[in-house]
Amino acid sequence: MNKIGFAFSGIFVIIGVLTLLITKIINLVMPKIGQAAFQAAMAGSYSPSDYYINFLGVNFIAICMIIIGMVFGFRFYKSEKN
Repeated sequence: MNKIGFAFSGIFVIIGVLTLLITKIINLVMPKIGQAAFQAAMAGSYSPSDYYINFLGVNFIAICMIIIGMVFGFRFYKSEKN
């Protein structure tokens, strides 16, 4: 097995999962921070959609990294078996 390739494919999967986790946490926390700022300023109107961040591109790349890491990990694992 190409141990370096297998390790890097695992790192790709971990980075992809962490990216998805971080973007999800940011989208959950930002409306709460916006609400706190609105209450502190007492100006205008509060809408949670104003504080939503679109991470579509980042999430797509993270999912691609997970898939690529799993495919290459499987490939490196199978090359050792043969």
